Amino acid sequence: MIRNIYKILFSDSKIVFIFFASLFILIFSIYLGEYPPGNQGYWDIFALILGSIASSVFFPLLIGMYMEHLKEKQDGGFIWSVFEEYFEGGILRVYKDREKSKSGENAITDLIKSFENHKNGTVKLSGVSLRVFFDQTSTFYNNIEQLCEMHKNINNNIKIRALVCEPDSQEVFNRAKIESPDKPYPQIKEDIDTTIQYIMDFNANYDEPIEYGYYESAPYCTLVIFPDKCYFSPNILSKKNLWACL
Repeated sequence: MIRNIYKILFSDSKIVFIFFASLFILIFSIYLGEYPPGNQGYWDIFALILGSIASSVFFPLLIGMYMEHLKEKQDGGFIWSVFEEYFEGGILRVYKDREKSKSGENAITDLIKSFENHKNGTVKLSGVSLRVFFDQTSTFYNNIEQLCEMHKNINNNIKIRALVCEPDSQEVFNRAKIESPDKPYPQIKEDIDTTIQYIMDFNANYDEPIEYGYYESAPYCTLVIFPDKCYFSPNILSKKNLWACL
């Protein structure tokens, strides 16, 4: 606690000056009250006025620093309680950055590592189109291809299950009205068609590593489920999105 108060006190040179100046004046007023250089009555009044002025600055400043420390402690306790609830609920991490960042602390980098470390069992994917996984120009295409190669050449227990939205469903129609209202054939349907075509190509070339299906009422999220963890991202029609690792 004392260390934190010191940290708050010495964070601003002006606060340091006011703190010690008021402390010095307060001590000096006490000294004058005890050892007046002249008439006791006059110096007692002067020391009282001087001490009152110093006290009106020193003690509120001291209390303010303590309250600041207390607020930090309470905020910190609240934040830790939130993370504890996340952890108890199975959420291992919430990512600030969905896309790649300079720091490397982002969902894309960690998800790629999870694909690279997958050596056995089924990876389950669910999303609207899953284009980001199966399109040849997308971020995770190489990871999907690597799993397919491992299925064929190393371990046929390595499989992929993919669930995408039914191209003619109401969900796709509603999304298309927002994303590409002027296109006769919506972009979202093109993305789903592309995903299915790549899945069929993978199955033809790598001994059927991918099972796929459709749903009509889309979950408003993208899921990547490994045997030991799950990545979750809400489907929001915005550039700002969020990944969480469960």
